Amino acid sequence: MKMHRFPLLVAMALFTLAALSSRLFGGQQEDALETARLLAILLDSGRVTVAKHQGLINTPTQTDKKFTPELFEQDMLAEFQRQTGIALNNLEGATVPAMAKPLLAQLFRDSIGTIQSYQPVLSLPGLRYKGLIPATFGTETAARFQKFSPIYMKQTAPDHLVRNLKNKPDAYEAAAFERFSSSSASDKPQIISELVDEGRSARLMLPLYYAKSCLACHGEPKGERDISGYPREGGKEGDLGGAISVMIPLK
Repeated sequence: MKMHRFPLLVAMALFTLAALSSRLFGGQQEDALETARLLAILLDSGRVTVAKHQGLINTPTQTDKKFTPELFEQDMLAEFQRQTGIALNNLEGATVPAMAKPLLAQLFRDSIGTIQSYQPVLSLPGLRYKGLIPATFGTETAARFQKFSPIYMKQTAPDHLVRNLKNKPDAYEAAAFERFSSSSASDKPQIISELVDEGRSARLMLPLYYAKSCLACHGEPKGERDISGYPREGGKEGDLGGAISVMIPLK
């Protein structure tokens, strides 16, 4: 899918986001919670796509840009549809909250913008680490999104796993990590989604558990430096590694 195939959604994003800032989604509680869920999954879909292509991204002998915005776009769309059943390139006809449509379109554009920003680095020869990993993608894309949206979005982690201090959890996020960690394997919540501040905000935490591909940086041996220079955490597949946090103001 090329970006010009949905110019209407791009225009909606530009005009509607400003209006959302002032109205703050008053009273639309269920829609806000569902919108938060979809935004978190979309950001995670980008992370999954970046993780999938780490071998291609970090090939030191590669001088042409194989990991293109077009490849990323295609795979991110497929991953989001796999997780939600929603075709992001047909949002106008999708059964999603009206408030979600311009926000999803904006986050998708910002995700592609992050990948575009790395293209000069990806073509540099001799580098075994290009800096584009799921964590940097999540942090940078969330920051881009928050510049043009009233939505709070952050990729975060428990205090003992935080590498980038920008991702340090706030009090709500820290408490949510306690809830995730204290649950038994069979009762692990797949998501925390609720109204907070006496109904003034909708908050959501989408937990991120280590997949096998994560262990190259976050697994054993604990303390040994990974490709990015950080010490490995000694994590195991299925361990809690972080979360995507979203907050939508309601009043």
